[in-house]
Amino acid sequence: MSLTKKLARQLRRHFPPADAEAIATEMRGQGGAPRLLSNLPAILRDIDTAYAELDSRVKMAMRNLDLSSTELTEANARLEMLNSSMTTVLDSLGVGLVFFDEKGLCSNVYSKACLSLLESEPGGRHVGDVLGLDADRRDQLQGLIDVVFEGDTTIFPFEDLMRLAPKNFAHSRGLTVALRYRPMYAPSGRLSSILLIAEDITKEEASREEIRLKEARIARMLRIAKDKMAFVGYLRKMEAVLLGTPTERPHDELSRDLHTLKGMSRFFHLNAIAGIIHEMETVLGGEEKVSTKEMLEVCREAISTLFAEAKGYGHEIWGNNFEIQEEVVTLPLRYVTDFGIELRKQGAQGLAFRFFQKIVAQQVRELLIPFETQLSFFAVMAEKDISITMPASGQVKVFAPVYKTFFESLVHIARNIVDHAAEPPEAREAAGKLPALNVSVDVGFGEFNSKMVITIADDGAGINADALREKLKSTESHEDLIQHVFDAKVSTRESVSEDAGRGIGLDAVKASVVALGGTARVTSEKGAGTVFTFTLPIVWEPQ
Repeated sequence: MSLTKKLARQLRRHFPPADAEAIATEMRGQGGAPRLLSNLPAILRDIDTAYAELDSRVKMAMRNLDLSSTELTEANARLEMLNSSMTTVLDSLGVGLVFFDEKGLCSNVYSKACLSLLESEPGGRHVGDVLGLDADRRDQLQGLIDVVFEGDTTIFPFEDLMRLAPKNFAHSRGLTVALRYRPMYAPSGRLSSILLIAEDITKEEASREEIRLKEARIARMLRIAKDKMAFVGYLRKMEAVLLGTPTERPHDELSRDLHTLKGMSRFFHLNAIAGIIHEMETVLGGEEKVSTKEMLEVCREAISTLFAEAKGYGHEIWGNNFEIQEEVVTLPLRYVTDFGIELRKQGAQGLAFRFFQKIVAQQVRELLIPFETQLSFFAVMAEKDISITMPASGQVKVFAPVYKTFFESLVHIARNIVDHAAEPPEAREAAGKLPALNVSVDVGFGEFNSKMVITIADDGAGINADALREKLKSTESHEDLIQHVFDAKVSTRESVSEDAGRGIGLDAVKASVVALGGTARVTSEKGAGTVFTFTLPIVWEPQ
């Protein structure tokens, strides 16, 4: 057998020259020496063959490696081009895009718009720091991120959880930057990262605000134009209560006036005035007693500005002198009244009485129109369906200025009906009622026509007498118990809102009735509705 050169080279490499030659001779079997390694030639042949095959595979692998390197280079070039194109497209959108992981750390890949919209480079930073959150809010956001990345361990979907994340970025240049969040899932279905989208919506927000202001202005002007008499009365009451010479007044008395004015302010969409009055109510209702005179002085300047603005709306509709025209028929009411008084002075008592009764006095049905409008307005704002039936007869007539405060105070009845009486349509239908709450207003004579009786009835939920009894710790009869809804600071509400819950509204109504020498009563049964009954003396002429 002949050994290959490679095998001989390996023998010389691993053995001394003499030994290497001896091994070779033994392997050749020359000289008659014993074969010490009889199987070695076969083994070495196999090694030689394997060596050649390995050499061939190495050469093939080297060729493949050269080919793979070329393909990899081309693929990397294509990927780089794709990334460049994608980045160009994203940057052209003008939207800030950046990913962050379960630790809140932002990726180093982000759109250039982040630099202007988020005012920093987000790469490698915590998303809370990028958004400029303080330490507490940053921790809250990270806690939210932890919950989101828990995946199957929470029952809340991604969208619901991320509603708790910051919605806007506080931009130093006054831009309105909206923030949105999108989940990014791995092929396994697991949440891998969250995409933060920052978008400049300054122009869109400005357009929406402009539309909102225009709509509010239109609603305000329509409301004022429809109820001139009520608007003039509102301005005069505000002037008398808030803009007259400040004096010290009982807290309860001022609270009633403020609550009435707030309801009227909201009715005419004058929310800025309503907001200031609400703050004044809060101060008056606080534990610390304050000087009403000082409070009125503090608020006078702000109220004056808003009062002038409110008068301006009237000027736009009716002209500059609308506020001194009072309730007009064909002449200012005071002119007609002065004429009646002059008749009496001249000794024409019977003629003066008939003049006031037939010409000056107004139908109570007409004086109740603002109440109907207010009830409809509050129902629409609360998205509740209410059907209103007004008096069919206009027989009862009175000298309107005497009852001005009373009719103004009915705004609280309207608010009370919407808040407490109106039930969900499905609850009404289950009780055998029509879906819409029915409110019926009636006016009639009482006690030989010397008094008028005004009833305002609804078929709603009724007064929660149990809650009232618990609150008052009372053992009175049901009829006597529910009369306490007219008491100051008594309410069945558990909390105070901007419009209700202070227990002042119905107190103001009763106070105006008592001031006229009348009575106010309420009857109510749970689930059957409530009836307010006001009995007032009829006054034909100025006292």
